[in-house]
Amino acid sequence: MYEISSSDAKYVKPLPKAVYPKMELPEPPKVVRTVTVAVGKKTKKVKVKDAPPTAANPRVSCNLEQDIVGDPATSPVPPPAAGRARILIGIPMLDIKYEFFMSFLRFWTELVTAPNSKYEVMFQIAYRKPVHMAEEYLVNVARYNKCTHILLMDDDIYDTTKKQLDDLFEADKDVIGGMMYASKFPHAMCVFRRFDTTRKVVDMPSDNSMYRLYEIPCLCPKCGTGQSHWDGKFCPSCGITISNLVQEVDLIPFAMTLIKLSVFDKIKQPWFHCTNIYPTDSWFADRMLEAGMREHAHMGVRLNHAGVNDFTRPHYVQMGMALANAAKAVVNITPDQMNVHQQLMANKMNETEKSVREKPAVVFQGHIAANKLDQGGFTLVTHGT
Repeated sequence: MYEISSSDAKYVKPLPKAVYPKMELPEPPKVVRTVTVAVGKKTKKVKVKDAPPTAANPRVSCNLEQDIVGDPATSPVPPPAAGRARILIGIPMLDIKYEFFMSFLRFWTELVTAPNSKYEVMFQIAYRKPVHMAEEYLVNVARYNKCTHILLMDDDIYDTTKKQLDDLFEADKDVIGGMMYASKFPHAMCVFRRFDTTRKVVDMPSDNSMYRLYEIPCLCPKCGTGQSHWDGKFCPSCGITISNLVQEVDLIPFAMTLIKLSVFDKIKQPWFHCTNIYPTDSWFADRMLEAGMREHAHMGVRLNHAGVNDFTRPHYVQMGMALANAAKAVVNITPDQMNVHQQLMANKMNETEKSVREKPAVVFQGHIAANKLDQGGFTLVTHGT
């Protein structure tokens, strides 16, 4: 062993001087543009560097979030063939999920490979935009491309199929959507009617009463007897032939909802709007009701909402109840009290359903908050109402 002194240059080789890459951005290229300039009463084209944009010489924007959609009246897109529909699948997307990505690819492959003489399809994704702005944008894209329908889909709906779209299309309704369960406990069925048909749908989320919205029951449309299946063909009580798969509703979400483009010529703008109190589907439902139109739900189109479907929902409910009990978030009442509560709800629901069967629902006029103005209340100003 030999000890070497660090001061002995004979044995110590100095480290090379460190060289690090520069972090400065490169200089932007000098772009030469051809612009039109006026010379007396004539014009000529000249080449300039980095000319400022003008109305006559607009500069092409590099913004990837352009929302400018042309006028449908001047669109060069040819209309669909006579007797054939054109459907835009419009997806407001806030986050890219693997499950949705793979599910949509399977759905799209099925659509473009299966022979179909009734409609043609296209799709557009509005990425990371506020939902109501994304929906307005997608409708404008559909109009510019001379679509007859738009299929609004959420980015957490999985396992969609061509048959589901066919079922919605064949129903031939102005607005019709599939049935999904809420992704949060207690995973309610998101096909609703109002207890009070004179109230606006946008007022429902802030209503703390028992009687707000209820899930549509499967009943005989004549005698009101409960049915065991949505696809039942006749009522075992009164014996009439029934068809319960397509239901009139007051509110459905846009999980997988097919809308005829003609609807947007009949309802007021803005077509979509939301606040921290009510969502965009509630606003749209009110727009439909204001115009004397109704939304529909297809109870045979059963959707997978973020993993919650007919098969998994009982397990999610059980897990949610266990978590709620652990967090002491469950109010325990006696069986007698529960029976009274359920009877009150059932009676009120049956009363509303009977009124729906006997006469058309009341179409409200004006916003409920505006009605309070005459009683010394407050004024709610909403754009476009």
